[in-house]
Amino acid sequence: MSIAHSNQGNGTKVRPLPMRLHHNAYVCHDLEQTRKFYEDVLGWPLISVWRERDFIFNEDLSYCHLFFQIADGGCLAFFKFADDAMQEKFAQYGPHSPFVHLALKADAAVQEEVKRRLEAAGYKTDVIDHGYCRSLYFTDPNGLNLEFAVDHPDWDKIVALRTASAHDDLKKWIAGDHSSNNDWRPPETQPSHTGK
Repeated sequence: MSIAHSNQGNGTKVRPLPMRLHHNAYVCHDLEQTRKFYEDVLGWPLISVWRERDFIFNEDLSYCHLFFQIADGGCLAFFKFADDAMQEKFAQYGPHSPFVHLALKADAAVQEEVKRRLEAAGYKTDVIDHGYCRSLYFTDPNGLNLEFAVDHPDWDKIVALRTASAHDDLKKWIAGDHSSNNDWRPPETQPSHTGK
């Protein structure tokens, strides 16, 4: 049951409450070691591996993004960058690494209301269309990086496709194939050149 919308007597008003955890993201140092720990030891299914080539946060980046599912539908996610300098830069906590963050699932109306409130209060926001979801990013006064993610309408189909190829996608990345496997990302958000 969602309580993101409430009737306040004068019509429906959007309350900026997330539905649940979407994912909590960290940067890892070894993709296969991370996969073995979460999937083989803990038993959490690897539901998607995104091999990405992006220009985001003012950086040209090539990275791999693993998602391990938890029972409520949320995920624990890990990034690994192809470039050692970017790996070092983004493996930190705090506002210097937008890749270490807490992501909350929201619908479009809640995401827009959160954005409006943040900007009205003077906070900087970034919106990125990842294709499989559209994300609003911001940092709280303590340096905690937050994301409000609105899933693509075909989220279940997209995740089913990524789950079917997750292990092969991870093997390709580890073997050096840093090309993107994200067919849902809008063309204007992709760099004009290929990965390393």
